[in-house]
Amino acid sequence: MKRPTLLTMAFATILSVGAGLAHATEVGASRNFGLGFQIGEPTAITAKAFIGGANALDFGLGFGGWGYGWCQDAKGNSYRCDDVNHDISLHADYLYQETIVNMTNRLDWYAGLGGRVIMSAYGSNNLSHDVVVIARVPLGIAATFRRPDFLEAYLEVVPGIAVFPLDFNIDFGLGVRAYF
Repeated sequence: MKRPTLLTMAFATILSVGAGLAHATEVGASRNFGLGFQIGEPTAITAKAFIGGANALDFGLGFGGWGYGWCQDAKGNSYRCDDVNHDISLHADYLYQETIVNMTNRLDWYAGLGGRVIMSAYGSNNLSHDVVVIARVPLGIAATFRRPDFLEAYLEVVPGIAVFPLDFNIDFGLGVRAYF
């Protein structure tokens, strides 16, 4: 009689410890919407909404950054340069997020599909293209914490194809979000 009781108690203890580890952070569980800031390309105000399970939508309003700038040489020919640019951009991505490590803190990887639209600010783009449209594939890692249980820090690399004008593009970002 004692043996089944001990096994039952051991099983219940293992389940309760596992459940405690699974909910070490509230991000994506009871807190599904986050706002934050990202530096890189684009430097942006970001938002992320978990829409169920491992699925999320990611949005950003970018301003400036590095990497997608255009310069002109002495003859007026335009070329890509790495100067800080003065563009405004919007991006939206669907993300699939999966847990790698789930202990006191959680580490997730994610991948997705989305798009970005870059608009020249103040006529700074010297090309005939005032708008650039990019199809993008965000790839990243995100860390969430037990304390504070509402923060997410992430690092992402986002290769993409500019479809207008045709070009290859790589964005990167390092950011943090607070979830509500």
